[in-house]
Amino acid sequence: MNTTSNDYLRLAPSVNPAWVEDFVLELRLLDVPGTRIGDALALVESHVAESGETAQDAFGDAREYAKASARGQVPDALDFSWILGSVFGLVGMLLTIFGVQAWVFDGGVFELSVGTLVLVAMVLAAVALLHFRSTQVLRFAVRHTWFAVAIFALWSGAILGALLLFPAIVAEIPAAIVAALGVAALTLGSVLEWRSKSAQQLDDPIVGPGEQPKPSTTWFARVMVLQFPILTVVMLAFGLLLTNAIA
Repeated sequence: MNTTSNDYLRLAPSVNPAWVEDFVLELRLLDVPGTRIGDALALVESHVAESGETAQDAFGDAREYAKASARGQVPDALDFSWILGSVFGLVGMLLTIFGVQAWVFDGGVFELSVGTLVLVAMVLAAVALLHFRSTQVLRFAVRHTWFAVAIFALWSGAILGALLLFPAIVAEIPAAIVAALGVAALTLGSVLEWRSKSAQQLDDPIVGPGEQPKPSTTWFARVMVLQFPILTVVMLAFGLLLTNAIA
């Protein structure tokens, strides 16, 4: 039986799918484990099937009922292997891009500017926010999607602005060293993320009572472990093509 997190509607076939979607989304935002969500869906399904009432009539608003169901829930502990893997992966991606570009276009010397330091600080701050306040960030993005897109656009613009407004050079480093450190950080980040993935710490499928969660084996789940190396190659290729086109 498929027990991935995208087939939870099968656990409540008698319930309005829209009500179930809102109920599950709110429980996910409240960090409720998939096994508990499955139990809650089974309870709703049992009542609706036996009474003939709709979930809306029996339990009220899906989001409010989800909040009541999650009361007293203790969030799972943070997965620091995945967090460290993400940080090393992101830093490795930036260093590799900076190093290769300086190697190819700037005579083999990477000029570390104040703007670059500001860029790194802003990116790491965003990563920390996503990891340690992920629930609040996701809730805001879901409820205010276009506002979240606008904030992301402003944040991206601020990063580019930092590079332009603070060009002062604080250090000159051989590009080969920067690129080598970047590749090393990318490798370490991928190993940490693979370790976390292999330990099944990221899998939290919604399963019904008596079912056993199974780890995700989709190609997307595997690719996510290599997200930063793949992004690095794509961004380097895009940068080189753009530079050649302009030249």
